[in-house]
Amino acid sequence: MKKIIIALSALLAVPALATSIQASEATDKTPKEEELLSWPVKGKAAGEDIIYRPQEYIGGELNFSCLYIGTAFGDTIVAPADGTLISYGIQIKTSMTTMSTVGCRAESPTFDNFLEDARKPENSYPIPRKYVTGCVSIRLDDGSKIFISGLEGDREYKTGMKIKRGEYLGTAGYAYKEIEESHIELSVSTRKSTASDPMAPFGLKSTFIAPGKLVIPETLTQEKALEDFDILLGSIKELFPSVYDVVTPGQLAAFDSTMTTRIGSSDKISYQDFYDIAWETVAFIHDSHLNMLTPDPRFESYTSFYAPHIMFGKFGDSLTVTYVQEGYENMTGKCIVSVDGIPADSYIRSIEELITGYDTGNESIRDFYMAYNWNLMYGHKIFGPRTTVLEFSDGEKFTDEWVPSTKIRKVTPSMTKKGVRYYEKREKYKDTPYVFEALNDSTAYFGLSTFVLDETQTETLADSLGKYFSYPYMIIDLRDNSGGHVEIERKLLTWFLNGPSRETDSYSYVNKASGFKYLKYSMNYDTSSTAIIFPDAVKDENGEGYFVTGEITSNDRIMPDSLLNYKGKLYVLTDETSISAASAFPATLVRNHRAVTVGRETASGYHFMTALKFAQIRLPNSYIMINIPLVKDVFDTAVTPRTPAGRGLMPDYPVPLSYEELYTAENDIVLDEALRLISEGKYLGEDYFAFLDEEPRNRTWMYVALCCLAIIIAAAAISRRKRK
Repeated sequence: MKKIIIALSALLAVPALATSIQASEATDKTPKEEELLSWPVKGKAAGEDIIYRPQEYIGGELNFSCLYIGTAFGDTIVAPADGTLISYGIQIKTSMTTMSTVGCRAESPTFDNFLEDARKPENSYPIPRKYVTGCVSIRLDDGSKIFISGLEGDREYKTGMKIKRGEYLGTAGYAYKEIEESHIELSVSTRKSTASDPMAPFGLKSTFIAPGKLVIPETLTQEKALEDFDILLGSIKELFPSVYDVVTPGQLAAFDSTMTTRIGSSDKISYQDFYDIAWETVAFIHDSHLNMLTPDPRFESYTSFYAPHIMFGKFGDSLTVTYVQEGYENMTGKCIVSVDGIPADSYIRSIEELITGYDTGNESIRDFYMAYNWNLMYGHKIFGPRTTVLEFSDGEKFTDEWVPSTKIRKVTPSMTKKGVRYYEKREKYKDTPYVFEALNDSTAYFGLSTFVLDETQTETLADSLGKYFSYPYMIIDLRDNSGGHVEIERKLLTWFLNGPSRETDSYSYVNKASGFKYLKYSMNYDTSSTAIIFPDAVKDENGEGYFVTGEITSNDRIMPDSLLNYKGKLYVLTDETSISAASAFPATLVRNHRAVTVGRETASGYHFMTALKFAQIRLPNSYIMINIPLVKDVFDTAVTPRTPAGRGLMPDYPVPLSYEELYTAENDIVLDEALRLISEGKYLGEDYFAFLDEEPRNRTWMYVALCCLAIIIAAAAISRRKRK
């Protein structure tokens, strides 16, 4: 089939906070019921399965005006209203502010045909191929336009064709690279092509803010700054159920007093200074899922910075030179004993206080940050002239006069990390979430980059895995894996557990079921204080919070798959990039004495992580946004030598992060260690959990209560249906 593709590649810039664009024509007028648009996912009600709304952050990016709607892959997508097709093509969206569209023509102009051609191996894209997707733009009778992307399917298109409400447009695929599950993107624009509200036309309560209406203040009055800080700290205390797993009430009260005094020291505070206070608050109450969503304005506004000639990182208990500017190559790898007169051990402790985004006492992710990020190791103080004095272990002292970024000489080794296996191993997942390889006659390799898999991907994975189940050894690589769906994690466990999973004291916990005072500042939850967020919550008679049945997934014992089940020896690779489900999956194998782990501590905690549901809180005066997890998901309460309190899943066979692995090694050091262990016959050691199987479970009362509640809820639901 001959295909002709005409390029219309265009970069579309969407302002992060829209401070310089004229206000759109969008009004606060509520559409009449007969004027409402139809929901684009066939069979779903308006508002169902929304993943992201306008003004929410997707990763570190602000979603200004789009609606992202979750689907099952292949769901039917229909037109929301009558209109005229004004364009269709292929979308390549590389960020929230940048996308390219390619207009298409072919003998059979369907998205399936276009995508088959666009996704050929010889075509190179900066995003995974599944996000190279179809898009349409429909002009409505009033001149406004609806844009939908994430489309596949066999519908033939022609520009100018009439589209009817409810008419088939295609099937659901993937629209944006930061969203793993199947979804579509929908946005609305006015007849003048300015951004408009994508929610109100469906009759939904909107989070959209018209361009020009949100202006970030340069300064805050003392009163407004104190109000924002009170809301920030109050939100964390009310919403985040793990706060006192990280700090004591006394420590939190002392921090509150210190920050309040700092704000109250003058009549006004700059936006940057208040941002720093908010950032320090999140750093103080650290968690891998608690984070600042609003970017640091320093890194947004500064076009230049200052840099030292000598950069360094932490490895073990030492400071080691990692990068140098040209002319100082002889210092690479040298050991530093003091920085500006501060001994290395004291200096390391001061930098640790600046690190956010790690669970309780987790060390691996902090070690990585301090080994990799030279900017962090200088306390992020890079925006003005600076002199530092370094003392080396051989007695040499070096006074480093920093230079503007425009005068930096060539830096060695190259910061691109080209040729270093630690970084290049991620390339294997560019076009697929899983890879397989026979490493030798007895060892199979299975690499998995995510637990967000659709049904088709899961079936293909099962078929591929089965081909390697005859190998006596299998290495499962969960590095560079950011987690995903619990259902997929449990499905994969059925293929590797050789018996029913052991019972653990697992449960999910929240601070409240309803009556959240601070959710009125949330961008993604009902702002009413009476809204019931956790309708299935059961009061903890021995504590302050509630158990939630709806979030419990790990109570049910996992049974081995009778048809697809690996019997050989398992070696699981983990490190600081093994997050969430990529921590929980190997934790279950270890808990069942089914596998050994090789590498480093996982980024997420072993005993619990705080995640599952999140509130995006926006402070009313500074407009700073924070992501706060709402559910404490406890996997296991057993503290053993194998599973120390406050840590991630520790490796059976540690491979400490080294200068060589991070900066020079062309080989995969952790994988090589696993192969060495296999060759030497080293595998399972002591079973630290065997004694627990003989003890009575101490939460039987809770499970009985939860089951009773579930029966009551189900009976009430049946009764309501009968009345209807």
